[in-house]
Amino acid sequence: MKLTSARVLWDMVDGPMPRGLLGVGVGDLHGDDEHWTLFLGGFSTTFRNRLYTARAPRRADPATAPWTLDVDARGRAAALIEDAAPAAWDRGGMHTPSYVPASAEAPARIYYAGRASRRHVGPGSSYAIGVLEEHQGRWVRRTAPILTGRGPRPSVLEPRVLQHGDRYIMWFLAAPHEVAPGEQPDYELRSSTSANGISGWTTPEVFALSAEGFFDVAPVRLGETWAMLLARGTNLHGTAPYPPQGLWIMHAETPSPRRTRWSAPERILDTDTPDTPAWMGSGVCDPAAVVDAAGTLTVFVSGTRACRSWSSLTLEQLRRFKKPPVPAPSFLSAAALRFSDPGRPAPG
Repeated sequence: MKLTSARVLWDMVDGPMPRGLLGVGVGDLHGDDEHWTLFLGGFSTTFRNRLYTARAPRRADPATAPWTLDVDARGRAAALIEDAAPAAWDRGGMHTPSYVPASAEAPARIYYAGRASRRHVGPGSSYAIGVLEEHQGRWVRRTAPILTGRGPRPSVLEPRVLQHGDRYIMWFLAAPHEVAPGEQPDYELRSSTSANGISGWTTPEVFALSAEGFFDVAPVRLGETWAMLLARGTNLHGTAPYPPQGLWIMHAETPSPRRTRWSAPERILDTDTPDTPAWMGSGVCDPAAVVDAAGTLTVFVSGTRACRSWSSLTLEQLRRFKKPPVPAPSFLSAAALRFSDPGRPAPG
């Protein structure tokens, strides 16, 4: 498999950036009869982490489509739902949406990581998984999280939920906290299933060990079989040394929550090479994927720019007669990557 093209949609340094947002990252991708929809996590100009959507015509190739962010009456990025109440469990912000279409038994849902703490990273940062449901065209927040961490891994985040057969399958990250500057990541991917997608989740199984370093996943159908994209948490803080970054792929006959049903991970993107574009020089995460009839794999990702200080980036932008970036601890982008035929699982 080979990377054949990369297109940046939004970038905190080189732009463009939607009005009303300081940063934006990928969450999920869905196509219906009329539109492609990208579900996004964004950091607003009022310093809030919220969920957003962008759309493109369904007839268009999602890798090259003209994506338009949903906006309010003032032309600014429109959040999917109002901020949580000051005492709510997710009062700190909402991150990494995962969309599940409506079924005969349930409304459309967006699963997300909610943050209770003011801290984003390091000890004291705390995340749990919640859900929004669509009722009469409006997203409604459930008042309590549906999944929380425990023991040495009290934070759960990066949900990816799929309804398959009569079960909802959730893959998610369990961690002590989000990695802080100078720390090495301690990420363990887990999986669980539920009959209704809200309650009765099975005891989580380990899907990827901490030693593997995987941060999040994206299952994608390949005709009658399935692929799973895996990413590692990007090197947000420029820590050295740090685990290798990029994208990996596995194959299985079904989207099983059990790791033993999947093939060994194969690296399809190496962002540690010297020729990697700066916008993803510290890695990519948050994959969302689709495969077209010709076998072309498109993966939307959040990229972390090769670590540089705000002052050095500002000087470079001024030398290029471009607008300086907003001060930030790291600089993110949202992009579409296109790969050649993703292949099929080996027999057995």
